[in-house]
Amino acid sequence: MKKIWTSLLKHKNLWIFLLIILAFGFAVGIYFGILSRNSFQNTISNYALSLTSNATHFSISHFAVFSILLISSFFLIGIPLAIGYLFYEGICFGFCLALFIINYQWNGFLYMLIFFLLTRLFFLLIFGLFLSKIIRIGKSIIKWVLYKKNQKDYIFHITLNCILLILILLCYDLFFDLIGIQLVRYFGFLLN
Repeated sequence: MKKIWTSLLKHKNLWIFLLIILAFGFAVGIYFGILSRNSFQNTISNYALSLTSNATHFSISHFAVFSILLISSFFLIGIPLAIGYLFYEGICFGFCLALFIINYQWNGFLYMLIFFLLTRLFFLLIFGLFLSKIIRIGKSIIKWVLYKKNQKDYIFHITLNCILLILILLCYDLFFDLIGIQLVRYFGFLLN
């Protein structure tokens, strides 16, 4: 635990930057949610009515996104793509939060808070760790290409860490897809 805390403090500026990107995306999402509240009113109502029959699968999309980001980090485009994806996650959550609050007031806020805690919080923590790893991969590749410092072992080690994070997230997502989604459906009464 001490090693994790030391690592977090060492990369404090990175975590602050990621939180700023996420918060900015969240604010943009709220803005667009308020702006288009009338356009999505029927969609939100249909979601609430069909909540028990909807099938939600996060494992496939998360696995695909993480795999693409890992592979593209070897070409140095994975880092801006990952930052853009974090911004997108912020927009999605802000947009949905605004729409649910507008349509369901306090109950919509509670539902979205529960939805976020169950589906997105763990994902965002793993994503932050994953992003810090692919940034290290990018730095190592630059050192290897520009300064001719052999970084093969370090890159291999960081890549294995990234694969481990992908597998941890995949296990969580599979568990959530099979069992955890029932918790989200249970709180569907907030949308009635």
